Amino acid sequence: MMKTAIAPPSSLDFGGLAGPAKTPAGAVQASAPSLETPILLDEILVVAKRSRLERDAQKKGLSEEAVVGLYEALGENGLSILVSHLCQSQAVTLCRDTLSPEQVIRIEELEERQRSGRYKLIVSLGGDDFFKVVSHRVKEGQVLLGVNSDPRSSRGALLPITFEQLPEALRAITMGEYRVEPWTRLRLTVDGKECGPATNEIVLGKRDFRLMSRHLLEYRGEKVLQRSSGILISTGVGSTGWFSTAGLYLGAEDRSFPKSAPYARFELREPAVTFEEKDGVRRPVLPKFVEGILNQGEVLRVTSLNDDEGIASRDDSMDEVAFRRGAVAEISLDPKPLCILIPRSAA
Repeated sequence: MMKTAIAPPSSLDFGGLAGPAKTPAGAVQASAPSLETPILLDEILVVAKRSRLERDAQKKGLSEEAVVGLYEALGENGLSILVSHLCQSQAVTLCRDTLSPEQVIRIEELEERQRSGRYKLIVSLGGDDFFKVVSHRVKEGQVLLGVNSDPRSSRGALLPITFEQLPEALRAITMGEYRVEPWTRLRLTVDGKECGPATNEIVLGKRDFRLMSRHLLEYRGEKVLQRSSGILISTGVGSTGWFSTAGLYLGAEDRSFPKSAPYARFELREPAVTFEEKDGVRRPVLPKFVEGILNQGEVLRVTSLNDDEGIASRDDSMDEVAFRRGAVAEISLDPKPLCILIPRSAA
């Protein structure tokens, strides 16, 4: 087969490839094209997660049987963990048989393999959390496909296919039968230092969220002092998880929004409130800007008023950095979306 290079996604617009959804006031919708250039099999690299059993066996220097026994002694379901390990091992074997052994690597090998510039598609083989780790390492011009390596125990909200569906998906990909969704990402700087992209969310507050967090919020020309258990800024990718549950006090309606939505949303977690009494009924009064929308080109500026336990983190405590008193965090939309490949078989 003649080698064909996939077109780089540098000109992608943000938009509604994820289907219809409510658009909050102040948000701007756009459209996004899909990429359909065939990707050859030798242009694909699979990054496989290690199972929990495999990681623990290596860490403790024990056999897999001994680790299963240790789980049982601690009251865990060792058999279930073993079955998950076998399922993930089967997924790795399938990938090696479908592609080649050298095209299936571990996460610590990815940076070195990226240098060749050979790979157009990166496949994350694991669960949602592993997908987020891999998503931070995808280079410009590459697309990412999430594959669930253990559908028995992992829902895989960010993973369009399971490993059993991968051979069929690869056939579709080599024929150009797929689309690319541009998933909006966030970027974070603390005191001007780049912290890298966030696929799901950014959270600012105290490391111990039982303690009150204080900050100065600057949003659309206004400055507001706020107290809460932290401030959460979410993309559409993360909106179905922590963002939705943390914001239930703002209303019971569905707070999720499309992964390709060209905006992010923020909310205070458990804000400090005042109370007013009317007709003998005492009601809470929320502070200003408990929630808001962040469009492309806008910056949310947060100055920490916390002590040394203040933190800023991306994607569930990934790459946590200090956010002490006086530190300034700036959050904006990353101008380069995460380009997600959706094979025809998953449409």
